[in-house]
Amino acid sequence: GKTIASGSGDKTVKLWRTDGTLLKTIDGHEDAIWGVAFSPDGKMIASASSDNTVKLWRTDGILITTFTGHKAKMNDIVFSLDGKTLAYASEDKTVKLWSLNNINNLDYWLRLGCKRLRVYLQNPNNGMNLNNSNRYLCDDVK
Repeated sequence: GKTIASGSGDKTVKLWRTDGTLLKTIDGHEDAIWGVAFSPDGKMIASASSDNTVKLWRTDGILITTFTGHKAKMNDIVFSLDGKTLAYASEDKTVKLWSLNNINNLDYWLRLGCKRLRVYLQNPNNGMNLNNSNRYLCDDVK
């Protein structure tokens, strides 16, 4: 593609044109970012950070999800060639694989719990086209 992603010590992911023009700055990490990767289809970006998390973003800067569970900073990240799996490595000497097959599946969000589902449903850009009758999938989803 014609877009480059960079992560830095200022806790942001930046998207650049190949001519050096800054297109977008994505905020969301709490510490330095050590690795970034585009999905093979170019629709998502993953970022690995010293805050011990990996975040998955849409290229417009909307956060899709945050992967947690490591005890040390995240060093690197890569998508599989088919875009269905995300692999990330940590200084805690572990590598985790995450299936992305169901990342936009409502059942996936229900399994994560009502709090995350509420955030997802309140995002007008998620493409789900929910109407008012769909709002109460969980008791605490308002």
